[in-house]
This record gives sequence, structure tokens and C-alpha cells, in this order.
Amino acid sequence: MNFCEGCNIACDDERCPKCGSKKLRPVNDDDFCLIAQVDRPFGDSLKEYLEEENMEYALMPYGRGVRARFALPLESYLVYVRYKNSDHVRQILKDTNARI
Repeated sequence: MNFCEGCNIACDDERCPKCGSKKLRPVNDDDFCLIAQVDRPFGDSLKEYLEEENMEYALMPYGRGVRARFALPLESYLVYVRYKNSDHVRQILKDTNARI
């Protein structure tokens, strides 16, 4: 598994699927990896679950347009977790039918 430090994406490819970079390195268990974009209400409940499970995470507010321009709360989050927890969190997202 490879890791793009610019995009924080773990992938099996030789190029990052997001930026196309070939400057990938082997992924480490402690790397924060982007695993999904979720809507804000689901992200808030996911945050509670991850805290209960003592998993390290980062939820980065994400959005475009007028909400960003006027500094209003953005409509979604980008979800980052440690690589060692990424499969578990992806399964949670799949089981809850979250928009990924």
C-alpha cells in the first residue's frame, strides 16, 4: 500500500488517484488517511463514536460556494483516521450507508 503525503491518501496504485503524483511512499500505520467525505450531521455522530472508541481522527470542515465565502458552517466533513483504523471506519461507513 502506498501513501501520498500531499493528499493523505493510501492507495494500491503507483500514482495518487487524486493528484496524480508518483511521489508515493509505503504507508505507515500512524499515517492519517483521508477515507471519506460525509455530511455534517453524520460527521458529528461519527465524531462521538470515534471518541468513544479512543480512535485518533480529524474531521475537516469542507464545502464550497457561498457558505465558505460568508464563513458559515460548511455542509460536510473530510474524515481522516490513522491507517491502522481505516478499514474499521470504512466498514462503519458502509454499514451505515453513509455517503462516501
